[in-house]
This record gives sequence, structure tokens and C-alpha cells, in this order.
Amino acid sequence: MKKKRKLLSTSNILNILGIILGSMLMGLGYAVFLMPFKIAPGGVGGLAQIIYFKLGVTPGIFMLMVNIPLFFVGVWQFGKQFGFKTIIAILLTSFFSDFFISQTFLGISALQPFMYVINGTRSFTNEYILAVLAGALTYGLGIGLVIRNNGSTGGSDIPALLLRKYFGFSMGAGYMVIDTVIILLTGYFFKDANLILWALFALVVTSKVTDVVIEGFSVTKGVTILSDKTEEIREEILFEMKRGCTIYKGEGGFSRQPRDIIYVIITNRELARLKQKVKDIDSQAFFVVNDIHQTLGKGFRNFE
Repeated sequence: MKKKRKLLSTSNILNILGIILGSMLMGLGYAVFLMPFKIAPGGVGGLAQIIYFKLGVTPGIFMLMVNIPLFFVGVWQFGKQFGFKTIIAILLTSFFSDFFISQTFLGISALQPFMYVINGTRSFTNEYILAVLAGALTYGLGIGLVIRNNGSTGGSDIPALLLRKYFGFSMGAGYMVIDTVIILLTGYFFKDANLILWALFALVVTSKVTDVVIEGFSVTKGVTILSDKTEEIREEILFEMKRGCTIYKGEGGFSRQPRDIIYVIITNRELARLKQKVKDIDSQAFFVVNDIHQTLGKGFRNFE
């Protein structure tokens, strides 16, 4: 009963809805933008393109044939992190990829004036650059939504984890190796080096969009301040800017003298004001700014 209530919780239902939307966007970007131009998104989707154009097996079917065994390998090697939501994402991405290629979708009469026939498949554009950008943006948005809602798209995830476990690769390096090899294979099988460059460009755009969806835009800054006038700066932050701050106890690397280090998180709009205040108090202060992609807690966004 307790497990059933957990599955039906509001957060779980919202997660599943997010995974459904993300899977649909992945299928749309893949089927009507990337695939008609033979632009490989990397991972299993890239291999599915080769199989589709060479053997006629629809991408969704091929993705299932590869992802389902990979899913069980993931469960065996890494446990429950590859659970219910991952299998939902795998099934839905395969379904939507084939749906957007199928006559069920393409046969909608209202869409016909907007469709172009490219390499025997239909696309919403006949321009390479538009297809790459639209496909990468849509595909990356879909991946980001799936991951943000605690799902996994399968595909490269499991091989990348295996490379990390057995060969010490970082996750980023693992993805890069797998996706690059598949993109090179696509260029080789289709005898077109341009496809490699377009696919690498699409991969960069997809990665950036995915990161933004997962982490959000940087709307806050983390500022570290080293000054001989720590107390005056602290008072300005607390009483003039109405922001909290943290005082770290540090030590000068050269002088070995103890010193206070101020750390404060502010919004982008407050950055110029803080910089001016610090300059007015101590023009010799050391002022370091870092992007913060997510800030939760008092004064910012709630955890909910």
C-alpha cells in the first residue's frame, strides 16, 4: 500500500508527465528534422539511422532491440537507478520516433502543405541548417526533460557508465567517445564527410540545450571577496543590500597570515551594485564571480 501511494504521489505523476513530454520532443526532433537529413544524434539513435536507410528497419524498433538489453545490463551492473522511469522513457522514445515517421502522423492533411520529402522521408524544412538547429534544440529539450524528471534515455548512458566503471572514463568523456564513434560510422556508411561535421555541430547544440534544461539558466552569481576591510563590506551586504553572506576563515598563501573571506550569492541584477560598493570601500579587494545554475533556499527559490 505504501509503495502504491508513492507511485501515485503528485511528484511522481509530474515526473512521468515530464518524461512523456520529453520523449515526445525527442521523437519529433529525431524523426522530422534530424533523420531526413541523416544527421546522427549520437547514441542508439545514430545507429538506428544507419539501419533504417540500409535495411529498412524503423528506428523505434531498432532502438527497442538495443535499449532493452542495455537496460537489463544497467540494472545488473548499477542497480535500481535504472528503474521504472527509465523503461518508460525507452518505450516512449521508440514509440514517438516511429509515430512521427509513420503515415499516421504524416497522413494528417493539415500538415501536408508544410512537409518536404527529403531522402524518402518527410521533414518540416528543406534547409540543412534549419533542420540541424531545430532538430538539435528539440532533441536536447526532450533529453533534458527526461533527465530532469529522474528518467534516463538509455542509449549511451549505460555504455558511458560501463566505461567509467571499468576504464576510469569520466561520464562526459564516455559520452564523447561513444557518440563520436557512432557519428563517424554514419559518415562512413553514407559516404558523406559533411554529415560528420553537421552531426558534431548538432551534438554540441543538443548538449548545451540539455544542460540548460537540467540546470537552468544562470540567474544568480556566487561572489568571493578577499579584502582588508571585511567588516565594512559585510555590513554593506547585510544592511544595505539585505543579503546574507558567509565568512570563511582562510590564510594567505604567501604571507601565511589569517584572513577572512566573504562569500555571497546574489542575482545578476545585483552584481554591478555589489561590485561598485566593494570598489568604493576597498579598490584593492580581490573579487571573484562564478555562475550559479540553481539556488534554493531563503531569499531565492523554494525547494518545491
